[in-house]
Amino acid sequence: MQVILLQDIKGTGKKGDVVNVSDGYARNFLFKKGLAKSASSTNLNENKQAKVAQAYHKQVERDNFSAEAKKLNGITVEIGVKIGENGKLFGSVTSKEVAEKLESLGIKVEKRMITLPNIKLVGKYNAKARFAEGIEAKFYVSVIAI
Repeated sequence: MQVILLQDIKGTGKKGDVVNVSDGYARNFLFKKGLAKSASSTNLNENKQAKVAQAYHKQVERDNFSAEAKKLNGITVEIGVKIGENGKLFGSVTSKEVAEKLESLGIKVEKRMITLPNIKLVGKYNAKARFAEGIEAKFYVSVIAI
């Protein structure tokens, strides 16, 4: 019996896959637990439309990431911090602080996307933001004393 999976099922397939399973497995387990639906022509068409929509939204998201990466590539972000003796910082500059500064400049980057070196001194550092597979932007973080 052909079914369309509504969730990932280990050993059977991933969400949205059309798979052949035994009649008993489909009726007694997959349908009862709401893990699959029958592969009727209507359901197959809905599944196909959902995959097309998902691919379109993924492409739009990649285009948005590319635009943000172009804005970010090569710029310098200045972050003012309090320093102690010998130019050492109290703590360190984190990706959260850099993301907030970029947000104020109109560039949307999540803190988990930013890769920074360990910043504990005043100076200029290389940083990288990875938006998606193959979409990266390199920029600089300039730490200044206030």
